[in-house]
Amino acid sequence: MLSKAAKNDIVKQFSEVFKANPSVVLVEYKGLTVTELEGLRSNLKDADAQLNVVKNTLLKIAAKDTEIEQLNDLLKGPTAITVCEKDPTSVAKVFVKTAKDMPSLVIKGGIIEGNLVGVDEITAISKLPSRQEMMAQLLGALSSPMSNLLGALTQMQTKLLYALEAVKDTKEQGDDAESKEEAAVESQQEAETENKEENKAESKEEVKEENKDQAPAEAKEENKEETPVDSKQDTEAESKEENKTESAEEVKEENKEES
Repeated sequence: MLSKAAKNDIVKQFSEVFKANPSVVLVEYKGLTVTELEGLRSNLKDADAQLNVVKNTLLKIAAKDTEIEQLNDLLKGPTAITVCEKDPTSVAKVFVKTAKDMPSLVIKGGIIEGNLVGVDEITAISKLPSRQEMMAQLLGALSSPMSNLLGALTQMQTKLLYALEAVKDTKEQGDDAESKEEAAVESQQEAETENKEENKAESKEEVKEENKDQAPAEAKEENKEETPVDSKQDTEAESKEENKTESAEEVKEENKEES
């Protein structure tokens, strides 16, 4: 049985680890033999992780006010905790493979990069490339012949040029269509203007013709109206002159008789 001082040391140790926000995985180890448990520890050590069997009450105290506190509901029964500060993918691979080989090992869940995960998420993470695998792929890409790199760059440049040419052609086609449309509109406007001018000229000509036709008729009417008046006036003047002459003759005759 652990002493109070030993328990305090465990709480202090894990509290400092948990505050650093590492990735952790909880498993139930009930049913595993000592040999199987030691083999699991060895595999986790190769993945830069360590398996610890700690009382649940001590882990809950150490997890207070940290991300690991989200796992309190899983801290039941015989539980072992693995702290992973480097590559959680490698740790997930070890647990998933061991659970297939040793059905007695039960994955409960964990915290990966600050996120609460279950068995399905841990299984999915185990299928991702590990840090070492990704580094190997990167080194392989960097050590490939320069000709491949130049070929890839040339291909990208060619695609870019094709894309720019396509954009240019599309723009030119759009400009041509706009120019044609503007020309058509201008032609229509010019035609309408010419039609208006022609209509105005025709209207003026028609007005002139009407004025010409109306002028002689009006002159004739005026002459017809003026002629009888003038004739009547002339007749009256002649009658007056004749009356004057006759009166003068009569006066002379009377004077003669009286003499």
